[in-house]
Amino acid sequence: MSTAILGLQWGDEGKGKITHLLAKEADMVVRFNGGPNAGHTVIDRGVKFGTHLIPAGAFYPGTLSVLSSGMVINFAVLREEWALLSEHLGWQPQLLIAENAHIIMPYHRQLEELEGSGKHFGTTRRGIAPTYSDKTAKLGIRVGDLLYPDVALQRLELKLSFLKRDWPDAPEIQNLDARSLLEEQLTTAEPLLPFIGDATEAIGLAMAAGKNVMFEGAQGALLDVDHGSYPFVTSSSTTFAGLGNSIGIPNPQVDRRLGVFKAYMTRVGAGPFPTIVSGALEERLRTTGGEFGVTTGRPRECGWLDLVALRYAASLNGCSGLAITKLDVLSGFDEIKVCQSYRLNGQSTDKFPLSAEVLERCEPEYETVAGWSEKISQIRDEAELPKSLMAFIELIESVVKVPIEVISVGPEPEATMMRV
Repeated sequence: MSTAILGLQWGDEGKGKITHLLAKEADMVVRFNGGPNAGHTVIDRGVKFGTHLIPAGAFYPGTLSVLSSGMVINFAVLREEWALLSEHLGWQPQLLIAENAHIIMPYHRQLEELEGSGKHFGTTRRGIAPTYSDKTAKLGIRVGDLLYPDVALQRLELKLSFLKRDWPDAPEIQNLDARSLLEEQLTTAEPLLPFIGDATEAIGLAMAAGKNVMFEGAQGALLDVDHGSYPFVTSSSTTFAGLGNSIGIPNPQVDRRLGVFKAYMTRVGAGPFPTIVSGALEERLRTTGGEFGVTTGRPRECGWLDLVALRYAASLNGCSGLAITKLDVLSGFDEIKVCQSYRLNGQSTDKFPLSAEVLERCEPEYETVAGWSEKISQIRDEAELPKSLMAFIELIESVVKVPIEVISVGPEPEATMMRV
């Protein structure tokens, strides 16, 4: 059986916890998009980790963790994560790094600063967009190039010739040296070089053999480069539609598509956010929910649950089931607001606009539902959950038309109720 774990909001939905929980039964876990701009919070054996590149399967012996060709990889970050996990686990995780994934080079972060794009779009400034740009422009350096240093050197020299032409007054660019950059990458990646290989073949063979393969997405559907709130999006496909291309398998047969969302909404960085709140309410959600970026530490903007966006994201991914997280954060609210539609140009609409400019003009139309006072983080039986919480879940299911299969009431793996 294959499972895809997909974010349905602007990222930070709790995918790390859900993936880590379900990866326990997986033979292979494949991260299919993004780079170290993503952060998954995982609690393993009581220890909290913030992973950025290594899939959640790395926490379990016998599970192969695959970094697919849809990713962009910073080897310094990857090596550090691999070392930390190896120390924590007492053994080295099994990795397979796609030879056709692209490498984030030092100049990619420099370019993001020089161009100011990171500041304008509120990105993590990890060099993600320039790396994907080079990939599309056929000027990128791929992971497999490190196995053929002469080839890598030629490509680096070509790239640097363009950079130095375009940035004649930037000393940080003019001082770059292709050979030094290559040697730095080879030294950093050295212990990971044996893990480089054909990820597409490995994934295809595992699926053909009926192995339990899990696909781990980064960011969320509303940040998809094609179908999100463009241009305030990430630089890769974050949805199920992009999975096949990212792993190199046409029409992958994935039995279960589990969409993960929070019981409220958050966003980090620039871009429209219809249900955003402010003042004491935002601070309460942020503080109780620990809403600070795993990668950057930036405070996240917070707001009420947006069912217009959630229904759109679930449909976009063809979700077979949903996982709701952070319900415990809403404990103690007398009333909870849920956005059922938008007010746009004087009319009500339940359609999520693809234009960020249009979304910016949308005003939420709320339904107010009863909250609950009970602390729920220690509950392990769905029958013990407050009736108003279950009514909240039923409302979501009735609007989105997808069953909620996983209920999370805390960050720990055991604070989870499976309904299937």
